[in-house]
Parts: sequence; structure tokens; C-alpha cells
Amino acid sequence: MIGTRALLAGLVATVALVPLLGPGAPDPAAHIAGRALILERAAAADLVLAELADALDPSLQLARSGTARIVTGDEAPGPSLVEAGTAIGALDGLAGRVRKALAALDGARAALATGTPPISPPAMSGELGSIGSQVAGTGDAADTFAEMRRRAALVTASIGEALTALDRDDLGEADRIVAEAREAHDVLAAWEVDFVTLPVWLDTTDAMIGAMETIVRATRDGDDTAAAAAARDFAALEPEATTADRALRIAIGEGGGAITSAALGRLVGVLRAIDDARAEVATILHPGGADD
Repeated sequence: MIGTRALLAGLVATVALVPLLGPGAPDPAAHIAGRALILERAAAADLVLAELADALDPSLQLARSGTARIVTGDEAPGPSLVEAGTAIGALDGLAGRVRKALAALDGARAALATGTPPISPPAMSGELGSIGSQVAGTGDAADTFAEMRRRAALVTASIGEALTALDRDDLGEADRIVAEAREAHDVLAAWEVDFVTLPVWLDTTDAMIGAMETIVRATRDGDDTAAAAAARDFAALEPEATTADRALRIAIGEGGGAITSAALGRLVGVLRAIDDARAEVATILHPGGADD
């Protein structure tokens, strides 16, 4: 009986070991292979993420350069913005490769049951094409704004130049300059934009040009009294000129920046998402941190 009990106990122990050694048992080799696959795909994902970031950066710099030209300088901003937008849109295919690489990495992690959430791709299908179209689409508005800015600069400069011409008794030149200033001012006054501070500048410069027109006309007609009165009116506007100049700078700065802000904001968002994705991938490649 004792021998029978010992035999039965041995059989029970053997049967109990079967599940541990059978097909459902942990396979160290499979785990090692799964981990190697994850590392391989993480490295591949990091490479394509870096490629996308490097490809987008020149377009971002070009778009920023175009944006700067809206509010400064003489070069038209539109061509830079159109070029940047076209280049961004052409990267939709590369963004697709990024999505595939991250999906492959997430698949390998899921197969190993790591329990970690998937890594969000930095750009969805067609997103870079949309951003590129939006950036390129700001080109015309940017060129129009830059042209209006140059007209405003012409008005301001012309007022001073007309005074100089009057000082040397060159009525013909003064008349021509004042006429240019009036034409530029009229175009700006008809510009359909909603810049809160622009009317301040328009009202002041309108009054200053009007006074200059009266001075030139009265001087030509020999009406010294009217010319002197207009000169006093012009001088009275001098304190308002500083406020008007500040109002113009605000309108140019805020209005010019607003033209591309939405499109550039989306592009910067994609670049930040790339950085975030690479940071997550880095935790896979270097789980112990940079010192490992």
C-alpha cells in the first residue's frame, strides 16, 4: 500500500507539471525575440520620426521668414509662404511612413503584452497636405498686407518730404508729394480690415495731409492768411502724430502676425508631436535613462 501511495503521488506531481511545461508555459526565447523585435521597430520608428522632423524644419524656417516679411522689409512674403506650403504638403507620404512605423512598433509591444498605450502619430492622413495648403494660401493676403504697409510708410515719409519741399519754396514738388500721400492714404482708408488701432492713424494722417494740401494751395494762390492758418493746424497735430505712429505699429504687428498664425500654429503642433513621439520611443530604446 505504501508503495502504491508513493507511485500515485509521483503521478499526480507529474500531471501537475504538464501545464507548466506545455504550450501555454512562458517561453523565455519567445520573450527575448519579442523584446528584440520591439527594439528593432523602435529604432526604425525613431529614424523615420527624425527624418520627418528634419524635412519639416526648413519649411518652418521659410514660413517664418515669409511671416517676418509681412511686417518688415521690401521683399514680398508670398513666394516664401507658397514655397513652404508646397514643401510641407509634399511630406504627406513621409508622415504615412511614420504612422506605419509607429503602428508596427505598437503591434510588437501588444504581442508581448506590455500593457502600454499606443504612441500617437504626429500627423494623421492628409494633415500635412492640409497644413501645406493653409500655409500656401496665406501668400496673397501676406502680399496685400505688405503692400499696404509700404503705402503707410509712404504716407508718413511723404509728409516730411512735402515740408522739406515747401521750406525750399518748391511748390511743384510739394504738390506732387502731397498728392502721392493722399492717394496712398485713400487706398489704406478703403482697405477692408478690422484693425482696432488703424483708424487712429488714418484720422491723424488724413488731417495732416489735408493741412498740407491747404498750405500748398494757399501758397500757390498767394493767400498768406490761409497758408498760415493751415500751418497752425498742421502744427497742432504734431502731438497726435506720436500716438498715431504707435497705433500704426500695433496694427501692423498684430495684423501681420495674424495672417499666418493659425497655419504656423498647426505646423509647430506637428513638430511638437514628433518630439513627444520620439521621447516615448526613447523610453523603449533606453528604459533605464540616458545613463544606461
